[in-house]
Amino acid sequence: MSAFIKREIVFVIALVAAAVSAFFNPPSASWIEAVDFRTLALLFALMGVSEGLKASGLFDSAAGVMMRQAGNTRRLSLMLLAIVFVSSMFFTNDVALLMFVPFTMMILDKEGAEEEYIIRLVVLETIAANLGSMTTPVGNPQNLYICSFFNVEAKPFFYTILPYSFVSLVLVAASFFLLLRSKRAVEPDTGEVRRIDKVRTIIYLVFLLAALFSVFRVISWQILFAAEALYLLLLDRKILRRIDYILLLTFVCFFIFSENIRNIESVRNLISGPMLTHPVAVSAAVSQVISNVPAAILLSSFADGFEGVLVGTDIGGLGTPVASLASLISLKFYFRRNVGAKGRYMLVFLIMNFIMLAILALFSLVIG
Repeated sequence: MSAFIKREIVFVIALVAAAVSAFFNPPSASWIEAVDFRTLALLFALMGVSEGLKASGLFDSAAGVMMRQAGNTRRLSLMLLAIVFVSSMFFTNDVALLMFVPFTMMILDKEGAEEEYIIRLVVLETIAANLGSMTTPVGNPQNLYICSFFNVEAKPFFYTILPYSFVSLVLVAASFFLLLRSKRAVEPDTGEVRRIDKVRTIIYLVFLLAALFSVFRVISWQILFAAEALYLLLLDRKILRRIDYILLLTFVCFFIFSENIRNIESVRNLISGPMLTHPVAVSAAVSQVISNVPAAILLSSFADGFEGVLVGTDIGGLGTPVASLASLISLKFYFRRNVGAKGRYMLVFLIMNFIMLAILALFSLVIG
């Protein structure tokens, strides 16, 4: 039991929050109405796509190609940052970090890189994943939920978020050139590159494209869910078993918690005013405490438009380690590797995250 609680602490917190808040809003039909089944179905589909593409060998093959192309640690680092930033747009920030942070530490340890260099690169990869994922509606769960809740179409979504994505890319690139200067030669990897299962890759890329169309209501989410679930059930059951159902249950708990909180008049009055006047600041600040996904679920009903919640929770993924749950993935991987340097890692993480958060927050004020 204790092992489960440690492993699924976010779910446990969400479950307790839903249970406690039920005292203020007892179970009723409103609980079922509060659950966004569309978001859950899309999240299920995206997790299936991510697991399917991992199993197809696509990510492993990409890692092998990078090792062959990189001549030194700095070039390899730049390639890793680029692929983390881009892959997070389509495969989520969680998947990008799960795939490439362990690979990064393994390669840099093998090449004898300095510990400070490894810390900076892992932290910068975490930032790249959190910022790159804001670029598309399927890049992270809060974007998925916000697009569903507000019925956001493609044009206003990209019009709102692309300026922040561009500035984020500039910030990540500038940080790379300022902080990562090692040019230690990388020993070429002569091992055989894993072959990609082309048919499997194409199938899951089609499901990814269908998910993107479904977000903008070009394709019915019911059709997408039914088609992918049927494919997994009949032809790829291993992937069906790898889907994170605890994460889906976590979302259900947060939906119920948010519904219960919205029914407490004092809390509703406390949130509604600031959300109407400073939605970006409130969303970013709340994200620092409860993380950006539950912040988006909680605050969306208090906003008069999607823009403030979208920008606030996306840039609010920077800052504290819990601001984006994806950041905890990198933290766990690094602490498992070198628990003795966790103080140094946390210091670098907080400094880099809050500097970038401040810059993006100022940018949001400038462009209004």
